[in-house]
Amino acid sequence: MRILQIVIFPLRGSGSGVYADQLSAGLIDAGHTVKVLCSDHSRPKKNYPTEAVLFSNGTNAAFDLDFNFPAFTTHPQSTRCTFGSLTDAQRRAYHQAFQDKIERELARFQPDIVHAHHGWVIGAILADLDVPYLISLHGTEHLGFQRYPDYQRTAIKGLCGAHRITALTEHDKRLAIDTYAIDPGKIDVVTTGIDTRVFRPMRVDIHSALRRYAIDGTNRPVVLYVGKLTAVKGVEVLLKAAELYGAIDEKPITLIAGDGDLKPSLESFAKVLGLENVHFIGIQDRQTLVALYNIADVVAFPSMTDFFPLVALEALACGTPVIASDVGGLRQIVDDQIGRLVPPGDSSAFAENIVTAIRSQLKTQAGETAVTRMRQNFSLENMVQHYVRIYESILAQQPV
Repeated sequence: MRILQIVIFPLRGSGSGVYADQLSAGLIDAGHTVKVLCSDHSRPKKNYPTEAVLFSNGTNAAFDLDFNFPAFTTHPQSTRCTFGSLTDAQRRAYHQAFQDKIERELARFQPDIVHAHHGWVIGAILADLDVPYLISLHGTEHLGFQRYPDYQRTAIKGLCGAHRITALTEHDKRLAIDTYAIDPGKIDVVTTGIDTRVFRPMRVDIHSALRRYAIDGTNRPVVLYVGKLTAVKGVEVLLKAAELYGAIDEKPITLIAGDGDLKPSLESFAKVLGLENVHFIGIQDRQTLVALYNIADVVAFPSMTDFFPLVALEALACGTPVIASDVGGLRQIVDDQIGRLVPPGDSSAFAENIVTAIRSQLKTQAGETAVTRMRQNFSLENMVQHYVRIYESILAQQPV
């Protein structure tokens, strides 16, 4: 099959972009031909063909649109631009830029099927074109639908025109049916998968791994956070927890890997709390993340709201337990065998469970179980096979 994937964000820095990138790689491994159209500041370099609607970040000289790409909440590469902050003229330009690129790629690449992530403006454009398409919902478009009512008609048009729709969890499926009035028979649940050949247990020298950040990790446990530094991710809750668990004799190190609009205020808050063992290390590439997951004793995921986060899957695939907020689809991922779920916003509960995980050596107990479960239930291969079956069912219904 020839599959054109379209995502309104870059292929890095946010869940749906990383999801589209990993799915593309998995589809290619399975023998399919893939091209990706995304948003970015320059065309991404991948081992598959790409195209991008180029936005200005103030430093790139070549762009299609003289503003940064909008997000539903915020994005590490575009921290101040949301769909709600676009002017009417910018909205029209955004729509036209994607329409031009989509029509061009349909003519050039001639896909058998188009896979759109989030739907949103992309879906409405595809609805007017003679091409079978699938929309994958990732959850955050629901926040956009609630926050930016001017886009509701556009979003529903795209969803109504889609041949199939996928959601990450049964909860998200029900939410989509209720919110968008989707025919229940039109929507499938496709569980997120990760490349367990990449995210896996491995020997990593903790001293070498931490030396690059000028951190002395001698005989000290590591708490790791990976994700955007935005209000919904609850990093302030983790900092308050770090004030508590930082007082134990083991003196844990906390690494915060990511970026976002709240980074300056979170760094200031950490200083106010006197958190000398909390380190903001910025966005990390995939291989570095694998090493960080492996040196961590526990990964903390303190989101106030979330859907089906890749970070939890990646950490567990490396054999590292996860202490997470009991929100969204995390209940499908984390249980007491491989981590703990705590009430969102409860810094004391986070601190208590992190200390327990460290002192009970939960990683040693949970590691093999977590790895096995990720490989069996959340592999990229499973996700690819599921999507291929959906693509084939859509194409089988098309007139010859």
